[in-house]
Amino acid sequence: MSDGKNFAWFLLIAFLLSPLHSQAAERITAVYTSITGAYAPLWVGKEKKLFDKYGIEASVVYVRGTIPTSAALANGEIDFIQAGASTYIPYAAKGGDVVLLGCLSNIVLDYVLLVHPSIRRVEELRGKPVGISRAGDQTFYYIREILKRNGMGIKDVRFVQTGQQPERMAALRHGLVVATILNTPNNLALEQEGFRRLLEMEEMKIPAGVRCLITTRKFLRQRPVAAENFAKGWLHSVRFIQTQKKETMAIIGRYTNNSSAEQLQDAWQSLTYKTEIPPYVSVQKLQEQIQMLAEDQPEIRKLEASKMVDNSVLKKLDVSGWIKGLFQ
Repeated sequence: MSDGKNFAWFLLIAFLLSPLHSQAAERITAVYTSITGAYAPLWVGKEKKLFDKYGIEASVVYVRGTIPTSAALANGEIDFIQAGASTYIPYAAKGGDVVLLGCLSNIVLDYVLLVHPSIRRVEELRGKPVGISRAGDQTFYYIREILKRNGMGIKDVRFVQTGQQPERMAALRHGLVVATILNTPNNLALEQEGFRRLLEMEEMKIPAGVRCLITTRKFLRQRPVAAENFAKGWLHSVRFIQTQKKETMAIIGRYTNNSSAEQLQDAWQSLTYKTEIPPYVSVQKLQEQIQMLAEDQPEIRKLEASKMVDNSVLKKLDVSGWIKGLFQ
C-alpha cells in the first residue's frame, strides 16, 4: 500500500476515533427554583461535571416561580426541575404534564419557623404579619399547616407576599413581618442576629415530596435514555455530596453567596443525613399532601397521586444494582 493510501487510512481512523465523530452529548436544561443548599445536587453535578460522565451536557439555571417553570416545562424550553412537589400539584390537577421521577425526602425538611425575638408561641402570631413567597405557594401551605396544628387558621394572621427567601429574610429584618419560614442555611444567619427559631417543621412529619426531580411524561417517552442518564448524574451528585464535604460546602457557598462555615456545614449535613436512598416518590405521602392542599383547593381533591409519579427510572437503576454500587 502506498504512503498516500496509508496516510488516508490514518486520517479516516483518526476521524472515526475523534471526539467530534463520537456520539454527541445529550443537551439538557435543568432548573432550580430557590437559592438554598437543598438544590446542591444540580450545582454539584454541573460544577464537578458529573452529568458529563453519563453523556449529558447540562445547563443548570435559576428560574423563580411555579408558573414560569411550568410553562417552560410544557413548552419544552426546559427538561428537568428540582423542586418541591406542592406547587406542581395544582398544575397536574388541571391536566398539566408533570411527573416526579424521584424525591430525596417524602416529608418536609429543613424549614423552620423563624420569628421576632418577642414571639414565644405560635398563638402570639394572631393578628400579626407573616411572610410568605406568594399566596398558594409552598410557604403558604406550610405556614397554614403550622397554624392549623396550633388551633389557628389563615384568617388569624395577615399574610404578606414578600417573595423568595432573600426577600423574606429582608422583610423580617426590617420589621415588615414578624415571622416567616426559611431553610438552611438562611435561617442560621438570622438566628445569629437574634431572631428566634420557634419550631422545626421536620418534627411535624408533614407529608410532602421534597427535593424532587421533575420532568414530563412526554420527555420520558421521547428521550428515555437521556432521562435515565440525567437521573444517574443527579444521583451521582448526591453521593458526591455525601462523601466530599469540603468541596460540596465550597460549591454551596458560591451559589448561595455564603462564606459562613457553620451555615454551610448545616446545609451539607442536611443533604448527607436526611436523604432517602433509593429516593423513590411515596405515592401514599404524595396523596396525603394532595388532600392537605385540597382543603382550600377542592378542585385538586380528585387528583390521583399515581398520575404524577413515575418511579420506573429509579426502579431500573435499583434492581440492576447500580444504585447500591454507587452508594455502598
